[in-house]
Parts: sequence; structure tokens; C-alpha cells
Amino acid sequence: MMKKTVFLLLLFVGMLNVSPIAVQPQSPASNFEIQKLAEGIYAAIRKQPPLMSFDPNNVFIINDDDVIVVDANASLAGTKELIAELRKLTNKPVKYVINTHWHDDHIIGNQAYREAFPNVEFIAHASTLRDRPTVGENNRQQMLAGGKEYAGHLRKQVEQNKSLAGTPITEEERVNYLSDIAWLERALAEAPNVKIILPTLTVEDRLTLHRGARTIEIRHLGRGHTAADLVVHLPKEGILMTGDLVVWPVPLVGSTSYPAAYSATIEKLLTLPAKVIVPGHGPVLRDNEYLKLMSRLLISLKDQTAAAVVRGETLEQTRKSVNLTEFRKLFVGDSMMRRILFGDYVSGAGVAAAHREATTK
Repeated sequence: MMKKTVFLLLLFVGMLNVSPIAVQPQSPASNFEIQKLAEGIYAAIRKQPPLMSFDPNNVFIINDDDVIVVDANASLAGTKELIAELRKLTNKPVKYVINTHWHDDHIIGNQAYREAFPNVEFIAHASTLRDRPTVGENNRQQMLAGGKEYAGHLRKQVEQNKSLAGTPITEEERVNYLSDIAWLERALAEAPNVKIILPTLTVEDRLTLHRGARTIEIRHLGRGHTAADLVVHLPKEGILMTGDLVVWPVPLVGSTSYPAAYSATIEKLLTLPAKVIVPGHGPVLRDNEYLKLMSRLLISLKDQTAAAVVRGETLEQTRKSVNLTEFRKLFVGDSMMRRILFGDYVSGAGVAAAHREATTK
């Protein structure tokens, strides 16, 4: 199952909703809900179920004279739908787009913002300038090269009522597989017209923006989901946007993650006062309980993998000795789709990333 899904794990990108079997994409606007978080602050929260690839949440911060947007999207069409929604709220121009990290689902839409707002600036961590043109571009090309074949494989699974886990397919999985097919078809169709827009302003540790009476803190708290994770904190409003450092319902501890530092970064995140937390993917959170559970999982993954390396275990041996059963139950429940996601992102790519770190010190 890992081999069948590995290239999709290279990018954390979105797809459209689809109708059964026919896989006809609907408007991306049907995939998000605009939620008002505070005066002048709106979140576009995705309504999709847990998937193997999906669009991120976005936030519009409408200031006295301009707008700051947190994260772009996985597609040009989807981003244009968001810009249309923003224009229903205000006619002020977008001054900054903050890319919380360099994965394609958070930056492909930069192109649409540049076309709509020619003077827009793109803010990201400085390491984005190194990692997106290298590992990021390599990952994207692998996804595009294998996309058609993988879509065919998923379609066959649906037609035969088979899960990627080898069990009879559940309705949740069926919906998700069809959504992945729709995204792959969209990504392949858009690919010739996509131009990657890199940051025009970079952050190493911290950047504070003052827009009228509003203060926007952009922070790099440490490595986690990537080496480039930024969070956006509005201290006065008590709102925190985490990017993919926090993803619900299963943490994205993928191949470009740094498990050795991840839990410490989450602990720093917990020190930022927030009544409202907008994760990179998933519903708005109103307390810290999910973040605390993530921290416990990441500590266990790191410590168990490090101990396995000390014992001289290979990666395959480590996969067998690291026991995350307690956490799998807490994150997965009785959902087979979430079980697959946990196996891919945490037990699979997450353990591999932790093993890589522990053996290259």
C-alpha cells in the first residue's frame, strides 16, 4: 500500500469534489465555507472529508487599506474562486500572501494572486528559496509523471470495491478515492499553465507587520512539517494560523518533515495565546487539546525511533519495532481512510524521516 500511494505523499495538494463513478469536477467554491473569525478576519475552511490530498484552509485579514492572505491553493482555478469570494467582502487590494511553507498545495495559487494584484508580495521562510526549486520541483515532476497511472489504479480500486488496505472499500474511502482521481485530472490539466512564484520577502525567525491598529506576527518556531514552517499570530484577536504544523484529523508527518524537532516546535506553538486556531487542513479549533495530542505522538515517534537506531536497527526493522498503536486508535477511531492516512504519513513516511534524522547526526 505504501508503494501505491507514495508519490501522492510527496505533495500535500487539493482536489475537487466529484459525483459517483463519473468523477465530474464541481466548482471549487463548493469545497469551502467562509467563516468570520473576528472583525475583518475571515477563514475559508475546507469541507472535504479526510483525504490523501486536499486543499488547505485560507485566511483573509482585511485591514484599513489592504488585505493579507494566509496561504494560496493547490490550483489556479480554486484560487480564482477564493479571490472572487474575497472581492465579495472587500475591494481592497491584496498586499501580502503569506505561504506557510513551500508544498505545492500552499503556493500554486500565488500565480493567480499575482495576476489579480500585480503589486502583491509573497512572504515565506528563507529556506523556501532553496527547497522549492530543488526537492519541491522534483516531487512535483514525480507526481505529474505518475499521475495518470495512479488515477487509473484508484479508479480500478473503486470499480472492484477494493480498499488500498486490501479490505472491502468503505463509502468514506470510495468518496476519497474519487476525489483523488478528480484532483489528479485537474493537476495534469493545469500543469502546462502553472508558473511557480517564489517569495519576494523572506523570514528567518520573525517578521511583524503593522497594518493600521492591527499587529500581525509571522513566526518561524522551528522545524516540523518542513524546515520552512511559518505561523501567523494575531495577538490582539487571539487567532493563530498554523499552516501544516497542525493538520486534522491525522498529522502530516511526511517525507519532508523533521520529527526530531517537531514536538518541540508544537510546544512553542502552545505558548502563543490563542482562542481560535486555524490548522493547515481541518476545522477551526477552539482549544489546545489536539495540539497536545500531536505533541505526545511526535515525542513517542521520535524517542522510539532513536532507541531503535541505537540498537542498530535498519529502517525496516524500525518500522516493526516502533509501536504507535495507542496513538493510531486516538487519531483514527474506526475510520479505514484515516487508518490508511496514519499508516502513510505517520507510521510510514514519519518513521522513515525520524530514522533518517537519527542516523545522520
